[in-house]
Amino acid sequence: MSSPTNRLLDSEVEAFVGRLRERLEVGAREYGSASFRRPPSELLAEIQDELCDVAGWGVVLWVRIARLRERVERLHGAGGAE
Repeated sequence: MSSPTNRLLDSEVEAFVGRLRERLEVGAREYGSASFRRPPSELLAEIQDELCDVAGWGVVLWVRIARLRERVERLHGAGGAE
């Protein structure tokens, strides 16, 4: 018997794998097998660029969450549950 947490995790992993498959298929249509012929150093540079993008989006989300938290605290105070 699987727990609700395991079922949720299974669902999320399935969604992730589905999204990954879609992106791989789009890449295959656009670039064919060119990525498999690129030098590893180029692929590493691509990964570094993508990680910078991920970190940048993380900063954007951090700022947005901080602003949201400030608004919530103004409306409800900074205390815990009542």
